[in-house]
Amino acid sequence: MSLDRNELVEISERYFGSCNHHDFQSVMDTFAPSCRMWFPAATFEYLGKEALGIHFEEFLGTFSTINFHDYHHIVDPLAQSICTYFWVELMQSTGERIKMRNCNIFHLDANGVFKEIIIYNSGALDAGFHAGSE
Repeated sequence: MSLDRNELVEISERYFGSCNHHDFQSVMDTFAPSCRMWFPAATFEYLGKEALGIHFEEFLGTFSTINFHDYHHIVDPLAQSICTYFWVELMQSTGERIKMRNCNIFHLDANGVFKEIIIYNSGALDAGFHAGSE
């Protein structure tokens, strides 16, 4: 299955929207079984859907407010990839706020789900990111 430009934008925004709504199952539905998510500027890496599930249980549980917004997309339908640049605002249940301007690079497999996600973050990551990491 090859996704066109609009479909690639839609899956990127569906992923972020599912995070915003704390919709665990919808987030998980965007991942291939062997999906790899990693942060080149941090020490976090999640290999496979099981590790991603552990991570997202912690991430969604740590932040009472998740607000990914103001998306800008660079889309490559031939490579089945999309790069999304965005703002993210996170608020922990303790009231601590985190604001970052980040970029995710998504590579999709033949089934139209993420096989790799590379995340460049503009701020430090700590709470909500340890569980499931290699």
